[in-house]
Amino acid sequence: MKTDLPSWLSPAVKDTEPRFILQARAAERPADPLVSVLIPAFNEQGNVGSMLETLHQLLGGLGLRHELIVIDDGSRDATVERVLELVDRLPLTLVQLSRNFGKEVALSAGIAEARGDLAVLLDCDFQHPPELIPSFIAQWRRGYDMVYAVRESRADESLAKRALTSAFYALLNFGERNKIPENTQDFRVLDRCMLDALKQMPERNRFMKGLYNWVGFTRLGLSVRTDARRDGSSSFNFGSLFRLAATGLTAFSNVPLRLWTVVGGAISLASIAYALYIVIETLFFGNDARGWPTLVVAVTFLGGVQLLSIGILGEYIGRIFTEVKQRPHYFVARVTRSPHHPHHPHHPPAGGAE
Repeated sequence: MKTDLPSWLSPAVKDTEPRFILQARAAERPADPLVSVLIPAFNEQGNVGSMLETLHQLLGGLGLRHELIVIDDGSRDATVERVLELVDRLPLTLVQLSRNFGKEVALSAGIAEARGDLAVLLDCDFQHPPELIPSFIAQWRRGYDMVYAVRESRADESLAKRALTSAFYALLNFGERNKIPENTQDFRVLDRCMLDALKQMPERNRFMKGLYNWVGFTRLGLSVRTDARRDGSSSFNFGSLFRLAATGLTAFSNVPLRLWTVVGGAISLASIAYALYIVIETLFFGNDARGWPTLVVAVTFLGGVQLLSIGILGEYIGRIFTEVKQRPHYFVARVTRSPHHPHHPHHPPAGGAE
């Protein structure tokens, strides 16, 4: 397989991986790898069938053994029926979760099910072009354990969303040595060592972009265009983005706590300075009981700061509460495997929580 990148597909971040490490990893790559394609789906009846057919033709045309794993995240439409229509023709596995757990958990369920030497993570709405998969796999062959997509442009998004996204990554990476690249996407290729590492991550508050970055290994980010959905509308709204951002910040950064410590200290110093000013003013100029508006503003401002501080602290405590309960990440209602599913002796079946 050709390993050069197309001229229009360029690295999005500076490649700092040592050459000798890449060469050693490349030498370990199997000549005939099994490719697991993980496709989380929630109400994707208009896209999932076409995506599965496209992936099968693409990977089959490259002569790659492959398994297509659809993780149904509690869909309420005909997504499951569309997948089952293809189960007798394609090397397909359908994992049906017991309810909607969210995309991050669905990806975790797919990682637990994957048997391949590498895995391709891909949404089934065609926003990530499937034709880029050969280029990603080519970089995996060169020795990169993770090849991930970085959004080429956010010009199609509103100014407010772009500003909030930039603020999120700035807070997330502030003071951190292991920084998460900005604008990364779930479209990526992961080596088996990455899959095994991610399966060992026990946390219930799943922020997958942070987990991919945290485990390390060799990696390469590629700048990729984002196309329009082929059918339907996204269920990932502003509320979902906000919850994901809150999970990411509380799971991978202490900046909100540190920042509010600084804010509290600054307010305390300002209060002391103002108290000294009042004392000096009273001693030298007297005090005619002015300042009622100032007092009201100060009390309400400090009350708001205290409530906000409690809210931030409560977010972290809530995450701790979720973790200590040690509930399973998800439950699997049913697993359906195609009779054409490839058998791979090096990696026995790996199941999720049931």
